[in-house]
Amino acid sequence: MDEIMKRVLIIMSLLVATAFHVGAVQPKLLSHSKGGDRDAWVDSVFSSLTMEQRVGQLVVPVVDPTHIATAKQVIYRYVKTEGVGGLLFSKGSIDQYATLIDYAQSIAKVPLMITLDGEWGLSMRIPGTTRFPYNMGLGAIADENLLYDYGCEVARQCKLMGITVNFAPVLDVNSNPDNPVIGYRSFGEDADRVARLGIAYSRGLEDGGVMSVSKHFPGHGDTSVDSHKSMPTIDHSAEVMRDVDLMPFRRYIDDGLSGVMVGHLNVPSLDSTGVPASMSHRIITDLLKNDMGFRGMVFTDALAMKGAIVGENNCVAALMAGADVLLSPSSVKGDIAAVLAAVKSGKISESSINERCRKMLEYKYALGLSVGHKAVSSASLKGKLNSPEADAVNRKLVSAMIACVRNDDDLLPVRDIERKSIAVVNIGEGKGNTFAQYCGKYADVDAYGTTTAFTAAQIASIEKHDIVIAAVYNDKSASVNALKQLKGCSGLVTVFFMNPYKMSKFAPLGSKAVLLVGENGELAQEYGAQAVFGGIRVNGSLPVNVKGIAPLGACVGLVKTCLGYTSPAAMGFDSSLGKRVDSLVNVGLRTGAFPGCQVLVAKGGNVIIDRSYGYVDAAKTRRVNDSTMYDIASVSKVAGTLPGLMLAYDEGLYKLDDPVSKYVEGLKSGDKSDITIRQMLLHESGLPASLSIPGIVMDTATYKGRLIAYRQRGANTIKISRGVYGNNTARMRKDITSASESKDFPMKIGQGVYVGAATRDTLMQRIFDSKLRQSKNYLYSDLNFALLMAMEEKVTGKKHDEFVEKRVYGPIGATRTCYVPLAKNHKASEIAPTEKDNFLRRQTVHGYVHDELAAFSGGVQGNAGLFSTANDLGKLCQMWLNGGSYGGRQIMSPSTVKLFTTTKSNKSRRWLGFDGPDTKNEDKTPTAPLASPSTYGHIGFTGTCFWVDPDNELIYVFLCNRVNPSRDNSAFTRLNIRPAIMNAVYEAMK
Repeated sequence: MDEIMKRVLIIMSLLVATAFHVGAVQPKLLSHSKGGDRDAWVDSVFSSLTMEQRVGQLVVPVVDPTHIATAKQVIYRYVKTEGVGGLLFSKGSIDQYATLIDYAQSIAKVPLMITLDGEWGLSMRIPGTTRFPYNMGLGAIADENLLYDYGCEVARQCKLMGITVNFAPVLDVNSNPDNPVIGYRSFGEDADRVARLGIAYSRGLEDGGVMSVSKHFPGHGDTSVDSHKSMPTIDHSAEVMRDVDLMPFRRYIDDGLSGVMVGHLNVPSLDSTGVPASMSHRIITDLLKNDMGFRGMVFTDALAMKGAIVGENNCVAALMAGADVLLSPSSVKGDIAAVLAAVKSGKISESSINERCRKMLEYKYALGLSVGHKAVSSASLKGKLNSPEADAVNRKLVSAMIACVRNDDDLLPVRDIERKSIAVVNIGEGKGNTFAQYCGKYADVDAYGTTTAFTAAQIASIEKHDIVIAAVYNDKSASVNALKQLKGCSGLVTVFFMNPYKMSKFAPLGSKAVLLVGENGELAQEYGAQAVFGGIRVNGSLPVNVKGIAPLGACVGLVKTCLGYTSPAAMGFDSSLGKRVDSLVNVGLRTGAFPGCQVLVAKGGNVIIDRSYGYVDAAKTRRVNDSTMYDIASVSKVAGTLPGLMLAYDEGLYKLDDPVSKYVEGLKSGDKSDITIRQMLLHESGLPASLSIPGIVMDTATYKGRLIAYRQRGANTIKISRGVYGNNTARMRKDITSASESKDFPMKIGQGVYVGAATRDTLMQRIFDSKLRQSKNYLYSDLNFALLMAMEEKVTGKKHDEFVEKRVYGPIGATRTCYVPLAKNHKASEIAPTEKDNFLRRQTVHGYVHDELAAFSGGVQGNAGLFSTANDLGKLCQMWLNGGSYGGRQIMSPSTVKLFTTTKSNKSRRWLGFDGPDTKNEDKTPTAPLASPSTYGHIGFTGTCFWVDPDNELIYVFLCNRVNPSRDNSAFTRLNIRPAIMNAVYEAMK
């Protein structure tokens, strides 16, 4: 009697916990399929089955798919002889799964329920498919909508494979850090979090047409025993079971979801008899079905597990307890026979078998199995499974699961990078991994790595850095000790790529900032680097308590301050964009339009295309990579001179309608004294387009006849470009150039070619003396920007290159953007060469500016001279899109950015300094025809451009050296590759 009263009290407490269910909740999968058609199909199939076949429908055995011929024999026996209701395949390849699922369904009298034990997607059992994060990592995510999307994607993949049931999610609340079997499979140790995330995932699965099966009822989270090896005991009180372990399952049931798997667990507070929960009538029937109102499918955990061994046949015991489906029995034939014997003896009623069989058939109908099997095998199956959409979902999950649990002194995201030396220290991996590479996209970093221990010399070198980013990839003792070696580093940031429980081995931490990424992998490392430098917003929270590190729920929010990196599909673009860009670029490479290039596209603050193609030169000496620096030619006007002018305007150093002569002495007398800054920015100054540099720098005493001729004749034999020939006896003036370096000629502009102040002064005087046109209508002119740079240097009192490198490029992390790169510690091997100059410098120009005005000005000039990468220009463009801010710094004011990017000429397509689309003549527009009218940017002679579309928050950068080896490149002009790629971007926008 005491035992009965005890049971009554337990059940009463659980009834209170389930909020006094008024009635059972019908699973939505079944309710949505309810109707005459379903009933007719179920009745028809059910009436055709014998009692033995009805029992067989309740059995789902496991098949090893690794040897197809053997597996087919096993499947034939299970399906044709025993008449099982479904199959569960163990680990195998995509082709093995597809072949065997097709075969199994082809021989089945009743369509088979193909199931998957895929807690983190198909990749748990099928290598070569998208590897989604473990649940413990996902437990850090704040936005449960991402889990819904994840469930939808897993359902899509399951459907492609012919799988209709997934044994997921794990709803165990992992309250025991030493749990040997659940651990990283759980969403964490907070019951509410486990419920929210697990239910969101389940909704996604079921909305995608795949049954979810939550597990392991009534809760496997607090155990130190693996139920695969023996039966664990859960020593929680009835109250703890109610408030913690059962709560996620209760909410799952209330949400109308379909499946529950019961574990092989001894739970004395729920059933003191010691039988496994999977065979307990009190737990399955009394609690799960009656008290909690579950009307879906009850699956046993695998009955071949050691924890499922009982004194009687465990299939019989499970059915008697209330289970609907017998998963992975030890002996299919023998267990079906044992159940039939129990039916014949009256131990199990025929009506209970019939009820379960009909439920199985109803679910098969709801899952679409009544319409016949569509072949799974196809040549395109692998590509469909590993789709860009799958990658997009994965990226969003990985990005969102990163948690910052400590951030002393607001060290993260790292900023002021131009003032700090940064080391990336990999512990457990080599120094050149994905994490280090992506850190290098944000700043210049020195990389270190060890799988053992650091030497004393390495530690001394590491400690010299202002910020040390220690990335830890495992919890081996060597890694623990290696991190301790860094205790002397002043600005230590530790990033853990592992299960959060493993972090406790590293306590206590001497780090100022601590990030948890949750696991290791390519995407984890990509987004870990972005989290450190502000490429993503970080708002994950610790899903468990980590002793000595941080408590459950620890969360320090980090803001997004820089460009992030993701995929086109993740930003809503057609997933074929990458292939379309590849195709267009490859046409250019094949036709010789350019030897190589960089393409960058960003949308909404995230880079979606960041690709390098081909070689740095036509001779194919080195491949282009994302660090290759290009001479960006006239793009320098808006990427170099214009930022300097904008900063000076910000500081009130001039007004747009001031005459340039107010600041440039050489213009104060003569016909140019009234030309305003605004007119020069809009190219409405009346100045000619350019200077003839050969006519200025060549010594007239060294040649006779024409310096330049437009056909080959006499001494004019040096081909400059198509139809242009230079005099072969002409040599450069020795008063303004030199063949060797000296005090007067310190600036090298090529091998054996040096210039100095006299050279630049000569060129500027020619600009001052140039003849104005009669009209001040629009005419694009290099001279405007040469004068504007001179004005900028006057008002700021700074050399232009030093000014913009300190005030713009450094703060935004554009570490590979500069003038005269060879003089600033960049190697020639880092730079794409431009043209073979047969006339002036008589060499292939490599590392020196191609433009002749800029070159003979010493490499720094307002019209050209800047070298950069697509990645760096993307940062500059994003700074403008952000209203002048980047990397947590306000580079220039929003009002100045708005003024220069929205003030348009009433005579041309020009903005203040920027070029723009030609909205009146599509054939003449330098942008894509689809670009919005508000787009601003510029193109460069060497084959470069960038465009910023504020209406669409879009950035497009294309860099190449189409002039290598010669500017005579009709293929580049014919292909019109720059707007063609840009147009493909717009066409891919959804």
